[in-house]
Amino acid sequence: MLVSRGLAVSAPGASDIRVDAAKALAEPPQSAVDAATLSAPAPPVVTDTPTDTTIELPLHRLVTQSGLRQLVAVVTAHPAPLRPDVECIARTVYHEAANQALSGQLAVAQVIVNRTRSGEFPKSVCAVVGQRGQFSHDPVTPTSTASKPWSSAVAIATIAQEYRVAQIAPGALFFHAASMRPVWSGERERIAQIGDHIFYR
Repeated sequence: MLVSRGLAVSAPGASDIRVDAAKALAEPPQSAVDAATLSAPAPPVVTDTPTDTTIELPLHRLVTQSGLRQLVAVVTAHPAPLRPDVECIARTVYHEAANQALSGQLAVAQVIVNRTRSGEFPKSVCAVVGQRGQFSHDPVTPTSTASKPWSSAVAIATIAQEYRVAQIAPGALFFHAASMRPVWSGERERIAQIGDHIFYR
């Protein structure tokens, strides 16, 4: 089941995201994201106690394209030490989707995270991306790590791992370039096309 990298074309806008709403809504744990449901992050849930106030962030925040850009900017502006799991996701996002919009990059990152939770793949993200024939294993050069696309890929990987924003392609476990039609694509449920990639579960 080969996952192919996208073609080198200009990054698509929000209008390039096409989600099958009926299929997306069939995924109970996640919130479908499409043009009709994109909204600003939900307000925090505030619980008052006699001594202090606790703010609990929602588990799955829906973000607009501009909201995602702002979130990436915040994470990029406050870099943390690069953990191995974040680096593994970032390397895959960089090679497979650096030419895609941020939403397309996040969808790729979420595929990796989804695989670790599916029971069908290894439980660690580095083991998932290291499986033969699944993702690009090209190294990231020192020059690349100083670039803006790499910084964005690291931010996207961090968001996918830690911020738990809503799934862009709910429950997706596979994707391929829209210009290709792999044999396995007819055996999987198509969820969405985001930019130059088509996602399945």
